[in-house]
Amino acid sequence: MSGSLHASISARVESSIRAGTWAPGARLPAERDLGRTFGVSRATIRQALDDLARRGLVRRRQGSGTYVAGPPVAADISASFSISSALRARGLHLTTRVLASEVVEAERSVALDLGLLPGARVARIERLRTVESEPLILEVAFLPTALMPGVEDADTTFRSLYDILAADYGRIVATATETIEPVILTARESELLKVAPNAPALLVRRVTFDRDGTRVESSQALLRGDRSRFLLELKVTDLEPVAVRSELIVEAGGR
Repeated sequence: MSGSLHASISARVESSIRAGTWAPGARLPAERDLGRTFGVSRATIRQALDDLARRGLVRRRQGSGTYVAGPPVAADISASFSISSALRARGLHLTTRVLASEVVEAERSVALDLGLLPGARVARIERLRTVESEPLILEVAFLPTALMPGVEDADTTFRSLYDILAADYGRIVATATETIEPVILTARESELLKVAPNAPALLVRRVTFDRDGTRVESSQALLRGDRSRFLLELKVTDLEPVAVRSELIVEAGGR
């Protein structure tokens, strides 16, 4: 009974949001006030809001409250070389927070990506990318220091990493291979991306090559599962379905 009750409350709040009672970016009334309005307990309200948050209709901010999510803006990364450039191409304001920039020994998987021996020295640059004031992407890039000495000291807060490779090291990126897989975020990752613990995400693994075919980067980008999706477009040719387009679409909702 309680499950159907919180689903009913969730549907009523959703109807109010879609009707414009609460505009995008608006702060919803406190759980206690919503409970009085709907005549239910705070626990039921909390379940209803959790359901709305999982579906991307509201955003929970710890210590601040619950806010109506803004309309999503899709950025098709198949038309750009990187996720960040795709977002910027849509006129979205992208900010970067550098969490770590250091030289480490390459783990086996990173070494394999870069064509190095395990234990080789690589720069590890971890950054949190925020779009329209909302944490969206947590990424880690590994770069061979033998090719780019001192790259860990470069300013990747305001400069594009690929611009740095081109301007400072003459390494112009040309091609990349990527894989995409669903994962569950760790507690640290969830906290940084401001989502619920154990939330789903899309993991994009990339190996980047320069114009000479040299491997210059191995990277991993975690995209919030509630703000990204994979699109596969099919058509039938000679009665056989074939893929004609596959894209990763990142949605950034402003407030």
